[in-house]
Amino acid sequence: MTYYEITVGAQAECALRIEGAAPPDSGVHGRTYRLVAAFRGEKLNERGYLADERELRAMLGEVAAMLDHKYLNELPQFQGVNPSAENIARWVAGELLKKLPPLSGIRLAWVEAVIHRDAAVRYYL
Repeated sequence: MTYYEITVGAQAECALRIEGAAPPDSGVHGRTYRLVAAFRGEKLNERGYLADERELRAMLGEVAAMLDHKYLNELPQFQGVNPSAENIARWVAGELLKKLPPLSGIRLAWVEAVIHRDAAVRYYL
């Protein structure tokens, strides 16, 4: 099967701590997450796009804004679970799925939480 894939990104500046981790992650620290979401589909629309990347970027931006400049451990979505990059990517994917129109012809393929230039976590759907 062949398909097109479009990726969009957003950024969130967060404070967090990881319970049970070694220092410095066990203490409150800041992190800049680059969030990337990939959408797939087989057909292009009448403009020759898989989807309007501005709309997808705005959708991801809305989700990133829910994390931006927040202490993640205090947010309801991370109660009882560490706000690790893995859990952040999974949560972002769930929020994007709520926003994606069901008959859009595209699907969410994966979400990546980039921790720093040498490390990232990708959650596949």
